[in-house]
Amino acid sequence: MLPEESQWELLAAAGLREKIHAAWIEGDDAAAIAAEMRIDPARTLDCDLATALRWHGAGTPTPILWMGRHAPGWTFALALTDSTDDLWPAGRRRVLDFCYLREIDEFYGVPGIYGEDGLDDLWLNDDQGDESDLDPHLIAVGRITGRFIDRDWLAERRTLCRVAAS
Repeated sequence: MLPEESQWELLAAAGLREKIHAAWIEGDDAAAIAAEMRIDPARTLDCDLATALRWHGAGTPTPILWMGRHAPGWTFALALTDSTDDLWPAGRRRVLDFCYLREIDEFYGVPGIYGEDGLDDLWLNDDQGDESDLDPHLIAVGRITGRFIDRDWLAERRTLCRVAAS
C-alpha cells in the first residue's frame, strides 16, 4: 500500500519544509489526550494549518500544538514551537514521533516502527538520516495508523492549543 502523492512533498508544500516535529498518538479521545499532555482547555482555537503555522517557530517557552483527529484510533499533534521536551504522552500511549530540521539536514526516525509487520518493502534506515529518508518513514506511519497524508487531510481543521506550565 502506497500513497497517491509523496508524503514529504505534501508537508513541505504546506509550509513544513524547514522543520517539523510531529507525533501520531494512539487514541482518538481528544479530551483524554489533551489532559495527559496538560493542554490548557481555555486557550484553544479551531483553525486550519495555514493559520496554525503563523505560530511555527515562535520564540515562546510554552509549547504550542496544532492537534486533532488523524484516523480512527489516532490523533495527530504538530509542535509549532521549539519547547517540546517530554511533551508527548510517553508510556501511556503508543506515540510515533517524527522530527526533521532542514537547517542541519537531520532527521530522527520514528521509534517503534522498525520490525513492524507490513513495512518490509520500505527502506527504513535505523533512526537517523536526511531529507531523502523522510518519505519512507511517513509512508510507514501512514500504514501503521491507517491513513496517509493527502490534500483533504491537510485541509482539515484541528485545534491550536497551548500546553499549560507544569
